[in-house]
Amino acid sequence: MADDQFADPKGITFPSDSEIQKLNLITSDGSKMNMKKLLIDFSYNEDIYSFCINGYVTVNDAQGFIEKLQLTGNEFIEVNFGKVKDAPNDDDQIFRVYKIDDRKPSGNMSSESYKLYFCSEEFLLSEQIKVTQSYKGQRISDIVTDILTNKLKVSDKIDVIDDTTGVYDFIIPRMKPLEAISWLSTYARPAGYSGSDMLFFESRYGFTFRSLQSMYSDDIYQTYKFQPKNLSKDFTQTQEKVTTILDYEIIKTYDALHEISAGTFANRLISIDPLIRSHYTTDFDFANYISKSDKLNEYAPTNYLVNRLNKTQNESYESVVKVVTSNSNEINVPYIKNKSGAGIAKDIFIETYVPYRTAQIALANYTTIKLNIPGDSGIYVGTPIEFSLNTLDSGEPTKESDRFYSGKYLVTAVRHMIQMGGVFQTTLEICKESTTTAYSPIDNNHQAIQQAVQS
Repeated sequence: MADDQFADPKGITFPSDSEIQKLNLITSDGSKMNMKKLLIDFSYNEDIYSFCINGYVTVNDAQGFIEKLQLTGNEFIEVNFGKVKDAPNDDDQIFRVYKIDDRKPSGNMSSESYKLYFCSEEFLLSEQIKVTQSYKGQRISDIVTDILTNKLKVSDKIDVIDDTTGVYDFIIPRMKPLEAISWLSTYARPAGYSGSDMLFFESRYGFTFRSLQSMYSDDIYQTYKFQPKNLSKDFTQTQEKVTTILDYEIIKTYDALHEISAGTFANRLISIDPLIRSHYTTDFDFANYISKSDKLNEYAPTNYLVNRLNKTQNESYESVVKVVTSNSNEINVPYIKNKSGAGIAKDIFIETYVPYRTAQIALANYTTIKLNIPGDSGIYVGTPIEFSLNTLDSGEPTKESDRFYSGKYLVTAVRHMIQMGGVFQTTLEICKESTTTAYSPIDNNHQAIQQAVQS
């Protein structure tokens, strides 16, 4: 830690301070080796679209620990890090070391550096076993709980599992447990929300199976601002610096061609039932969806231009067309209805989850920004934050927030990076599907617009 002349009562002196409470390599005989003094850098990663936590530790080794400890990939690493000096060790995490890489000599060849890559033990376990089981008349959330509890034996690492609606008959055909959960999530419809936007991931608090809309409605973790650095050593200002963005990069704004090809604003599902020789067409219309869905911010991220075919983007359903088999109306056929107790499959609601999920996952990443902030071990994926970006509009002398890129975002990826000397920085990837300010409507009858779309 830096000189504590200006430290606050919690032990934070500067926003980039960090304290690694534990960094122990647990060998195959159960002994622990403290790696803190060997540390060059430490990286810890969470991602809302990834099954498990992963990362690496880069060390400088002058004693030949790879040989001495007989490292084989069956070791574990015990980690506890944060911003507060001498904090109680009540948040330990243990990961599996699965690979050594980037091994090379350093200095005068009396030492070497290398990376120890780690991940959650459950990821390796999932690669070693298969799930072959039938589930009859169960909610998907209950099936996910069963796989985690009885197949992977991780009941103590479950954080949140949102309830899903509908009961299903599933046969899981020799799938890896985590892959099976990922597959089930594409069918899952969250209770209390529209569509099919369930995701499965791991944060530092455990495994999570939640709806995007459910996460959108959580309390804001913190408001982060991009503003001039304040050099005051008063702790009130230090606290402000903790939430000051070091730098940012807007990775993705609107991309009209991508949104068309992804089916974000409109898509069509043709479902065919060969048993009753019927087919159905289901059209996803973004304008209808956004009016009834739970959003991060109040307004849609687009307005509605009418093309020369007299269609808006949300009415151009054939931009993405999918064809699937369905059983949604079988139960309404009198003969089948009278035989419903004879093993007739339950409706899997394919007309809901395919068109909605196609749009919802694409929409969730409509605007993507990468932020570098002073290290904060408390933030984790699936958390809403507020991002405040000052406008560059010279007509706004008070430097109000940017009307369209400021607002509420969801943290979709977190990387904590601690370097030798204790410098701690966190990189966030944040996304949103809505804006705080409505875009001005397009005057589709204006002569210039008519001329543009007809040209």
